[in-house]
Amino acid sequence: MLNWLLKDHVKQWWDDGDNTLEKVALHYGQTDDVARFILVELRETIEKPIGYFQYYFLEDGTIGIDQFIGETDYINKGVGVKTIEMFVEMIKQRHQPSGIVLDPLPENKRAIRCYEKIGFKHYETKETEDGGLAYMMRLDCR
Repeated sequence: MLNWLLKDHVKQWWDDGDNTLEKVALHYGQTDDVARFILVELRETIEKPIGYFQYYFLEDGTIGIDQFIGETDYINKGVGVKTIEMFVEMIKQRHQPSGIVLDPLPENKRAIRCYEKIGFKHYETKETEDGGLAYMMRLDCR
């Protein structure tokens, strides 16, 4: 996980300051209301971790998701679309939310195009706690 968080293509969009093993263990090992997953590619008898996914419940009955592909070899190959579709389907089956939301940075055009291919729609751009902007997107589930 630390290796992924330090890669430029991840750090550009996902930087919580977790730049040591200790910080990663504290942040991602905590017991809270976030369900965390490591995405693994299975090929014959080889298992290769390639990314990170998480979801959490929001007060309005929706579920928020965040994810990244950590392995550079899997970027721009359609892996994001396929895996997020599978992740969304798992969430829908387990929890039947009214919707699923995510909040990429407006400059993250690659992620936004990926989310649009899945069916997410932009509904609001809002200011974040740190003074940046979030490009709020939603996928209706009902």
